[in-house]
Amino acid sequence: MPKSPVQPKRTLTAFTLIMITTGTITSIHGAPSMAEYGFGLIFIYLFVALVFLVPSALISAELATGWPEDGGVYIWVREAFGEQLGFVAVWSQWIENVIWFPSILTVAVLAAAYGFDARLADNGQFIFLAVNVAFWLLTITNLFGMKTSGTVASVCTILGRVLPILAIFTLACFYLAKGNPMPIEFSLESFVPDFTDINKLTFIAGAFLTFAGIEASASNAASARNPQRDYPFAILASACLAVILVTLAALAIAMVIPQHSIKLDAGIMQAINVILNQAGIHGGLAFAGLIIALGIFGEVNNWIPAPTRGLLVAGRDGILPVFWQQENKYAAHHRILLFQGLLFSAISTLYLFHDNVQTVFWLMNIIPTMLYVVMYLLMFAAAVRLRYTRSEVSRQYKVPLGNTGIWGLAIIGSVAGVVAIVFGFIPPAVVPESGRLNYVLVVATVFAAFTVLPFFLFKLQRPQWRAAQNSVVDTIVSKRHNR
Repeated sequence: MPKSPVQPKRTLTAFTLIMITTGTITSIHGAPSMAEYGFGLIFIYLFVALVFLVPSALISAELATGWPEDGGVYIWVREAFGEQLGFVAVWSQWIENVIWFPSILTVAVLAAAYGFDARLADNGQFIFLAVNVAFWLLTITNLFGMKTSGTVASVCTILGRVLPILAIFTLACFYLAKGNPMPIEFSLESFVPDFTDINKLTFIAGAFLTFAGIEASASNAASARNPQRDYPFAILASACLAVILVTLAALAIAMVIPQHSIKLDAGIMQAINVILNQAGIHGGLAFAGLIIALGIFGEVNNWIPAPTRGLLVAGRDGILPVFWQQENKYAAHHRILLFQGLLFSAISTLYLFHDNVQTVFWLMNIIPTMLYVVMYLLMFAAAVRLRYTRSEVSRQYKVPLGNTGIWGLAIIGSVAGVVAIVFGFIPPAVVPESGRLNYVLVVATVFAAFTVLPFFLFKLQRPQWRAAQNSVVDTIVSKRHNR
């Protein structure tokens, strides 16, 4: 019987968990696309939160407190359906992040650069270089373990996410109070969006990615001081905070910038620029951009170690070669993190070879959304199955209303996820008419390839990889003991 994987040191407080989780799921990179729905963005965010975020939060809270050990979604799906589907789940969670990282960092670097030269938003070479510098710096930070990473996450979430969003929304309200025209209408009719506009339906799928990831903090549960007490509280508090913050961010853009003028990768900075100019605050745009970038860097910092931690645990089950099962003296899975960085750099080269930066940016948002839904479908199914096959496992938190409750949440979340995948194939307006067929083909091909690939990789495993797991664990324990 293999030894249990070595657990990280329990260094994270409940507050740090809330900051990590809030920073993870409070993603403002999708705010500009949602702002195109005007007042109706509130309806969409609330609806997505109800049918997707709430099921994800409650189900992951039950799973994490029943199986709080290192590994997150891999452990949950493995316990329900075996190692193969467990690997498929954590692979989907990981690969969608690697594809998504360039787009979210694009928003960060353009925010930081906007006050100096807004034209850089269309410069693929600048974006490629800047996102790579940022990602590798964050990767190096995570090589020093969760304590350092958690501190960075807390600072970035508070200073770069919570306070700036509240400030931007407040300034937008003052902007309108001075009599400036408002591009949107606040009325009961406009509250319900126009779902007949096909070009915008794909933005709804992008809203799912805004709230995706609440389960990723489960990989941090093993580092919490009291996982069964702190984790459920942290994710429920974070879910509420995230809905409020992303809604305010998108609404601030919609209240200031006309819908046809919003840029998908720089909409937040467009709004800040207008607000500051109206307020007569000159020279503040560069500082505001740096603060926005800080919050996004914190978000990416949270994501860099989480899914890769699940890959490490899967690797120690013999699914990956021994080379990938190693940790450094800071309990950081350095080889997987460094490989992730290399893959990130390879994907980001798309900015060098594609003229339409906006299309590349959106592809790096919608494909990850669709891949992420695959993981959620497996997670929802695992939660239901484990209620029957592992009912003896103690769960500090359980979804209310017994089996009926968890069936209901799983069905609602799964149906919503499938709808998001379907919407993902619809090209947005930023894709020219001549390129729409190619867009669909690219989305379909990449989605199918990365969904099938983990099944193929699973078949490559060798018995000696599993046999080596005990020696890997013993080596790590010995190193930590001798520190």
